Amino acid sequence: MSTRLQALPGKGDQGFTLIELLIVILIVGILAAVATPLYLGYVKDAKTAEAKAVAGSLWSAVQANAIGVCGKASLVSDGYPKAGLTSEGATTPPRWLVPGGAATLTVDCTTGAYTASDADLFTVQGTSTDVDFIRVTLNYTPGGTPPSKLRCSTDGGSTFVDC
Repeated sequence: MSTRLQALPGKGDQGFTLIELLIVILIVGILAAVATPLYLGYVKDAKTAEAKAVAGSLWSAVQANAIGVCGKASLVSDGYPKAGLTSEGATTPPRWLVPGGAATLTVDCTTGAYTASDADLFTVQGTSTDVDFIRVTLNYTPGGTPPSKLRCSTDGGSTFVDC
């Protein structure tokens, strides 16, 4: 008992008209034109967030070291191992670098006051080709509110803004 499907009368393979195809292509083009800049912005924000995470990790490590030696200057580079950086200040794999590391942070154990040797304590910069335009600097100003701020640049370090 086999049944056969038969084409409905007057309904053969018709396909799409040229106008229908053009309308679909136009809609897809408009969606792509709107979505591409948004997507690129999200990608840049995600890469900046990655640099901010490295900076936050290093800032925590530098504070811990400075509190540990109470009253003595602690080098930023002393915090590299605790922050997961190499002795040169690079991440593994090498996407981010904290050059220098000669700035110091001192914590007064009596008052809890921090003293930084430089206002810009350290800078995280991208080294991989997809992040080489990103810089994140930790700025410490004792009288500021808050005293420590991350400042970001997505133009290779020409312009920094609070982030």
